[in-house]
Parts: sequence; C-alpha cells; structure tokens
Amino acid sequence: MKRQFCFILLLEIFLLFLFIGKHVNAFAVGKIDENENQGLYNESDHVVILNITNFKSYIYNSKSSWFVEFYSTWCGHCVRFAPIWKTFASNVVNWRTIVRIAVIDCANDDNNPICREYEVMHYPTVKFFSINTKPGSLGLEIKKKNDAIGLQNDLIKQLEIEQQEGRGSSWPNIVPYRKNELETIWKAVTNDVKYCLLIFETPDSYVGTSVILDFENNSVMHIRRVTSENELLCVTAKVTKFPSLILLQRDGSQKSINIKDSTREGVRDTIKNYMETLGVDVKLQKPIEDELKSTFISHVIEKVPDADKSENSIQQFGDVVFQIDLEKALRYSFAHEISLSKIIEGEKMKALKDYLNILKFYFPMRNNGGTYLSSIYKTIKDMNEISGKYFRNLVTETENKISSVYSGNLEWIGCRGSTSTYRGYPCGLWTMFHMLTVNYANNNIDDVDYDPAKVLRAMHGYVKHFFGCAECSQHFLEMSNRTKIFDVKSEDESILWLWRAHNEVNKRLAGDSTEDPQHKKIQYPAKNDCPLCRDENNNWIEQEILFYLKKKYQQNDINIYGSILNLNNEGNNNKIINNKFMANSAVSSHRRLGWDFNIFDISICVVLYVISASILILVCIKFASRRSYKKKNYVYNLFGRV
Repeated sequence: MKRQFCFILLLEIFLLFLFIGKHVNAFAVGKIDENENQGLYNESDHVVILNITNFKSYIYNSKSSWFVEFYSTWCGHCVRFAPIWKTFASNVVNWRTIVRIAVIDCANDDNNPICREYEVMHYPTVKFFSINTKPGSLGLEIKKKNDAIGLQNDLIKQLEIEQQEGRGSSWPNIVPYRKNELETIWKAVTNDVKYCLLIFETPDSYVGTSVILDFENNSVMHIRRVTSENELLCVTAKVTKFPSLILLQRDGSQKSINIKDSTREGVRDTIKNYMETLGVDVKLQKPIEDELKSTFISHVIEKVPDADKSENSIQQFGDVVFQIDLEKALRYSFAHEISLSKIIEGEKMKALKDYLNILKFYFPMRNNGGTYLSSIYKTIKDMNEISGKYFRNLVTETENKISSVYSGNLEWIGCRGSTSTYRGYPCGLWTMFHMLTVNYANNNIDDVDYDPAKVLRAMHGYVKHFFGCAECSQHFLEMSNRTKIFDVKSEDESILWLWRAHNEVNKRLAGDSTEDPQHKKIQYPAKNDCPLCRDENNNWIEQEILFYLKKKYQQNDINIYGSILNLNNEGNNNKIINNKFMANSAVSSHRRLGWDFNIFDISICVVLYVISASILILVCIKFASRRSYKKKNYVYNLFGRV
C-alpha cells in the first residue's frame, strides 16, 4: 500500500513539472510571431539599431549628434528607402564621433510608445538630435530626401547650423573661413599641426565640409573651407576657379595643388596622395568596434519559416478571405497607427469615430468581438479629444475585460509574404476595406445614416489621418480626389470604386522593389479565379466582377482557417482547427489558454498543486521514517540477544 502511495506521489510530481515546463515555455513565447520583430537593417549596415530600452539613454546627453530614421517594416516606401539609408550611413560612417546614424522600427510592438512619444505619424520619418540633447526634446524633423547624397547634404547643413549656434565646439571647424589674411589661420590650431589646407569652393558646395569631416581624426593637418563669396581672400590666394586647393606651411610658403576630380572622393584622394609625397601618412578613420556595437540587434530579413510548406495548404482554399487576416489588420491599426497619435482632435477625431462606427456594425468579429468594438465606440463617441496613449489603453483594457474577443493571435495567412517585409498589414488593410464595402451593401437595411460612400468615407479619413506610410497615403488621397471617391451613387458603385482603385495601385507597384517576388501585383481578379470576369478581348465585365467580389467578401464566406473559435457561441459548424499556424499561439493578447483560463488562473492552479504535492511529500517522508525506526529497533534487539 505504501509503495503504491509513493508511486502515485512520484507520478504526480512528474506530471507537475511537465505541466509547469509546458506552460512556462508557452508564457515565455510572449510575442508569438517572431517574424514581426524582424526589421530592415542589421549590424552590417553601419547603423545603430535603437529600441525601447536604449533609445533615450543613447540620444540624451550624448557626446555626438544623432540622425535617426523612424520606419515601419511593412511600409513599402520604407522598404524602398532602406537601401538609400544604408548607402548614406556607409558614406558617413567615418563621421561617427560627430554624428551617429540610427534606426528604430515602429512596427515592433515594444517600440510603439517611443514612436508615439516622438510624434512619428508617418514613415519613414527622419529626425536630427543635437549633441548633448536634453530629456524631453523630440528632435528636429528633417525633410527626407530620396537619395544618399541629398541626405548627406541635409546632414551637413544641420551640422553647420549646430556649430554656428555654439554646439559642436569639439568638432572640426566646418564654418567657412571668413578672414581676409592667410596668416591668421595658424592662430586657431595647435603646435602639432604642420600643414593647413584651404578648399576654395562655391557656397552651394558640400565637398569641402565632407572632406574636412573625412579627415577629422588627423592631427597633423588642419583643413578649412573658403567660399567664393570671400572675394578678397580669393584674390590674395590667386584663386580663379572652384574648387581649388591651397597648401600652407608654417614657414609662410603656399602651394596650389591641382585637383583633377572635383568630387568628394577626388579631393580627398588628392590631399592624401600629396601628403604622402611629403612623407606624411594621413589615413582615413576606419570603422571600429566601439562602445555601441553591443546595441546592434540582428534583424536579418529571412524567409518566413515553413512558407513553402504552408503555401500549398493555403492555396487549396482558392481566392478567399481569412478571418485571421482581418483581425490582425484590425489589431495593428488599433495598436500601431491610431495609438501613435499624440493628440486626436477635430477632423482627425471625426475620422476615428467614422472608422469605429463602420467597424462596430460591419466588421465580422466572432465571439464577443462585436461587444468589444461597440464598447470602444461608445466610450469615445461623445469625446472631442483624446490622446493616442488613451486609445491604446482603452482597447487593451476593453479586450482584457471582455473575454474571447479575437479568434486567434496568429501569423498572416492569405496576406503572408515570402519575407516579413512583404505584404502583411497593407494587404490586410485592403482586404478589410473590401470586406466592409461588401458587408455594408448586404447589411445596411436599418442604417439611419445611409450613405453609399459611407465605407469609402471612413477609409479615406483613416488613410489621411492614421495610415503610417506617408507616400502611400499621399498617392491614395490624390487618386481619391481624381476619381471622385465620394460621388458613388450606390453600394455596388462603392464596391467597384475600391476594386478599380486597388488595381490602379497594383499597376503602379508592379515590378517595384516592394513587390513580393512570390506574389506578383496583378490586375485582379486573376483569370483562373474568375474566368467570367473578362470577355474574349480581355475586357472587364463589371457585373461579373461585382458578383465575384460580393461572393468572396461576404461575411458567411470568410474562411476560419487558423482560428480558435468559441464552440458555445459558434455552433457545430465551427471547430478548433489544428494547423501549423497555431503551434506557438495563444487565444488573445492576454494569452488565454484552454477552457477560458488565463495566466492568473493557471498560476493559482499551479500554486495549489505545489502545496498539495508538498503535503503529500511530507506525509510520505513521515511514513518512511517510521518504517526505518521500526527496522532499527529490530536489528538492535536481535544483536542484543547474542
């Protein structure tokens, strides 16, 4: 009996550790979609990768200035801009003691508070932070250029302003030399400096400043720039063409050095080669491992795991809408776009209310999702102003209070790209608004505020005020104005307007660097999916297209592949669908587990289980000690009788 008791006890202990290990691993997953955290940059791109933990500690009170790109992984414009930023960072890497080039991914959930605090409302956003920036500064937004040279020139302009305003006194002097006498230049240098070089150039040239910064780490020579506006000095130095290079020595001699190539690289090489003829080795500063190296976090864009294996299983459904994609787009818009706003008021507040009003009636949430959306709308409908932070807290608290809001917390399915930089959220947002136009057409019978353009109006407001990709938003608003988005006369026209708009965007982006090579931008729908949508001359038949779109996006035909559904609310037709997308998932953002338990509930169970197991162990030890005591008495008595 006692052996059976001990066996049962050991079995319970084993099951306890198995239970704890399983759920600790599940809890430790945290963010289940690892691909969401991959960014556009890695440690080989000469950028400092900032995040929520290091942003302020590096930016504030820094001995260098900072040039930071705020971007979003899914933003097509950011994807196109990334190679430009990488080239720019590589071009100025030798200036790192003066300015650090950095990036932060606002698509990462953890970084969301930083991007909201620094009022980043579009991507990519470029901000300059001065040397010794104090806490509370939001930086200076710099109008972004679409080429590396333009970015470099903008940076030089800002560095010149910094120095003119008294900051950056430890930097090389990049302000043009304004004296008229050559002799006075020696008063500003130390005795170690043996050579002074003057680069004469036009006022709009950035070559001189670039070269000065390139040689910033050399103490044997001093370089200054002189603009053609300093006419007296140009005459004194006998300079008649620009750029020109003059070498001065302490003995008062001066020599004109011929420049064959007037580019930054050409002038730099001319100086380097000439100094070598004088026996002076002037090396450019090279990238080194420094104190910020440890801040690099590798975000190499890799192929989505099991993408090839999952493609066939997804394609078997054909051209369908997945519930998971709709919900994921909704959650992202709440957490990453609307929440980034510092203040939501006026026209922007109206746009938010219109968006939420459409969602609460026509977004096909399952379980308690409808109550969730209605509760959020009801809370803010009479407010005139809220902050993005307030909205983020509102949606989080409402979701925690109302159980089973979402049917899953998974990866993209139909909108999944071959890498994490392709498709995803933009695809999900298009899908969501297509679905809303169709559901509005099918279910607006009791709408007291009937408006055939109601969904398009909400979409227009959302894209204008909240959509993060600045270039994408600008293109959409221009297209909306040109094609008269609000002039649709019926719900069917609204559906077709959005279809035409989507195809126009697809045509513009076909072959673009943002196009997923495994999911080409086509004129939709494809012939295989809708053979009747085109006539024999390949012209669209809009009645057939309308029929096809209504069938695809209607609520009853939304595919629940990958969803975890509430059996009590959804009936027998809906069931838990086991597939690879659910391997590392939880039911909702506060990680619900089976039987509607959350982590707190499970924790209580574990505590009770540990207490009961401990009591059983003590009882077992008590039994064992009594048995041992009896055996010892027996042996003692036996030997005592010899």
